[in-house]
Amino acid sequence: MVNNTYTYTNIKDNHKITAFFKKGKKETVIILQIGNKNFTVNGSQRTLDSPPIIKNNRTLLPIRAIIEALGGTVSWDANEKKVTVILGNDTIELWIGKNTAKVNGGYTPIYSTNSKVVPEIINSRTMLPLRFVTENLGCDVQWDGTTKTITITYQGE
Repeated sequence: MVNNTYTYTNIKDNHKITAFFKKGKKETVIILQIGNKNFTVNGSQRTLDSPPIIKNNRTLLPIRAIIEALGGTVSWDANEKKVTVILGNDTIELWIGKNTAKVNGGYTPIYSTNSKVVPEIINSRTMLPLRFVTENLGCDVQWDGTTKTITITYQGE
């Protein structure tokens, strides 16, 4: 934290001094590994309902634990088979089996070069494409193919 000190001397007239304080951004780092239910949030161990998998060259996983760790919410509409993810001012809606999602009111392909990448229900768990969701929420996503590890970094409010 920066501590700025200002000293005023020789003040002969009335002055008004106004200070504005801005809350610093909080960084969250999440580390996951393909096939492993355990993951970390800023070094603290947590557990997923189901481990991340790779399907159609994309990582799918049950997203709720990740989004909640970032400070967001996830809701499920069973009638529409739709997942709604909200983080800050961003909203993403995804439908099971559909390769298009709604991001902040506009429709966009989940993965433009592979229409097979879709949200799916696997072993009774709703599995969403991790990179698509997290990048559309403003996260940085890094992949280490050697260790099959994903690192998500989010600069939250």
